[in-house]
Amino acid sequence: METFDAIVIGLGAHGSAAALALARRGLSVLGIEAGERGHELGSSGGHSRMIRRAYFEDPGYLPLLSAAWAGWDTLAIAAGEPFVEVTGGLYAGPADSAVFRGSVVSARVQGLAHEVLDAAGIRRRWPIFTVGDEVGGLYDPGAGMIRPDRAIAAQVRLAEEAGADLRFSERVIDWQPAPRGGTGGVVVATDRAVYAAWSLVIAAGAWTGHFVPDLRLPLEVERLPVLWFEPTIDPTTVSAGRLPVWLIDTVEDGTFYGFPYDPAVGLKVSRHHSGEPCEPDSVDRSIHPADVERVRAFSRRTMPGADGPLRHSTVCLYTNTPDLDFVIDVHPAVAGVAYASACSGHGFKFAPIVGEILADLATTGSTTHPIDQFRASRFASAGA
Repeated sequence: METFDAIVIGLGAHGSAAALALARRGLSVLGIEAGERGHELGSSGGHSRMIRRAYFEDPGYLPLLSAAWAGWDTLAIAAGEPFVEVTGGLYAGPADSAVFRGSVVSARVQGLAHEVLDAAGIRRRWPIFTVGDEVGGLYDPGAGMIRPDRAIAAQVRLAEEAGADLRFSERVIDWQPAPRGGTGGVVVATDRAVYAAWSLVIAAGAWTGHFVPDLRLPLEVERLPVLWFEPTIDPTTVSAGRLPVWLIDTVEDGTFYGFPYDPAVGLKVSRHHSGEPCEPDSVDRSIHPADVERVRAFSRRTMPGADGPLRHSTVCLYTNTPDLDFVIDVHPAVAGVAYASACSGHGFKFAPIVGEILADLATTGSTTHPIDQFRASRFASAGA
């Protein structure tokens, strides 16, 4: 049986960051990933991810968000390539919408340079948007996007260079505390071998619930169609530098989001949350006419220049909690076991700092980063 200081289950955004953080601390690390290197079957695919500063979700994220921005800068220096492309960000909706109202509050609390725009200002600045007069928007000039495939590949490469042993296309079947009589640790069984370690990080995304069934976490996995279109207008008018990343809250059908035009795939326009629960091992990965029509209905109302031919599509997985906040915690009964998941569709940007937190929790049981609101104990207190 091979023995390591730490084992990481899952090598997506957070798992690869945790493997890197642990290896940089001089530990012997085994990372195990069920998919192939670079696969897009979990929550880290989809060609692009937002990184925002005016964070409408909750003020509790702001310390971690600041640390995450610094983490991406550190990763860029180590990897020799930048990961954040600044495009600016527009967050819009009716005056009482969470996206607009929360973004304005967040920008003001942080003292960020920003602009508050009315509907006419949005239409004038970015003619592709035909928002109604009831809509307002917050423009954050410092927001941007990250290419998840490049970012994860860099974390994987740097972890390996730091000594981590990362194994792909190997599926974890189960883990257990080490047998009594030993000095602690865990045993992890895969479809190939059995391993032992003193610490364990579970960063399995949509599959996290499978590895901590005893915790009865109230997680729901959601199927997310992600779509790219060829615009009906000149693509250069909606490319990076001309169009920001954006989120628009609607009365008709919730929140939609998108990214500037990319010649390789097109203009990304999708709905944030589909409301379609699924099982990660049997999720329908086909794109159906209803998936496309839902986005086209938004585009016809609000962004008609995006309503061109469908160029590319994929299916992503969100893992949601009832309050749509993260879960980052230690196992209450097994020392040395930490886990993070249920990022509810807004977790990729936090990968560098979540990796550090997981390394802290797995090796020492605590962290100096403020994560109390993300502990699993909140579900018990809420009667979940």
